[in-house]
Amino acid sequence: MTLSVHLDPAVDAPHVHGTLASLPQLFRLGLGPADVIALGGPDWPRQLEPALDARPRAVLLTDVRPTSPDVVHRLAARADSLAVPVVIDTPWAVDPATTAEAARIKATAHNSATIEVFTATGTAPASSLLAQLALLRTTIGEITGVRLSRLDTHAHAATARAGSVPVLLSGVRSALGTTETRLVLRGAGEQWRLRYGDPRIARPATVLYIDEHGERLLPTVYESAHRAAWRHTHIAAMSGATPPPYTLHDLAADLALVPTEALRA
Repeated sequence: MTLSVHLDPAVDAPHVHGTLASLPQLFRLGLGPADVIALGGPDWPRQLEPALDARPRAVLLTDVRPTSPDVVHRLAARADSLAVPVVIDTPWAVDPATTAEAARIKATAHNSATIEVFTATGTAPASSLLAQLALLRTTIGEITGVRLSRLDTHAHAATARAGSVPVLLSGVRSALGTTETRLVLRGAGEQWRLRYGDPRIARPATVLYIDEHGERLLPTVYESAHRAAWRHTHIAAMSGATPPPYTLHDLAADLALVPTEALRA
């Protein structure tokens, strides 16, 4: 079934139109009441409530900026009460490479010695940190004790724990606007290495698994995280029984992990 889409002006960009054009069997831009509402940007919490009240089949949130976790908890409860699924377009957590291997990575994560995430991006460090937490939640599960050692306009650095495993998070703001993200899990007998390119293009992520048998490059998926988020939106709109990989409740939980000074950055 093809669903009609309303794009909020803040997310009405050429690359969004290009993505929708690549999914003609799933979506079409429409006028008036739409099946799916897409919104985002700095003011997304204020925009989301009336979008939910319009009772669409689904909402897609993109370009999500850090905000109060209490506000997001309230919005998540509102979405649940109205039975409107909300899909979060986050750059690495919904990447097809992540979702394809998340179960296998999660099964071995707590046997790791260290877990590291590094990002070079053109976005603000606070937003980058939030996206890293989303990636960790999808691949590792619950993490605790996030502590910032640096957060300014140029970079961030933090530590956390996944059970007994230390987690290192770091990122720099790229002056060139280029983006690269690495997630590395190092254990005694195995390693996972995930590398992501710019989420705005379809440059595929690479997933490398290393154990006593050697290195294995897992099958490549040529799809951007943004396109995958739209596919998950269609699935959520058509079947409320299939939750998206990263939900509004997940976002609220990750925001609760972020130190207050990062939310204000």
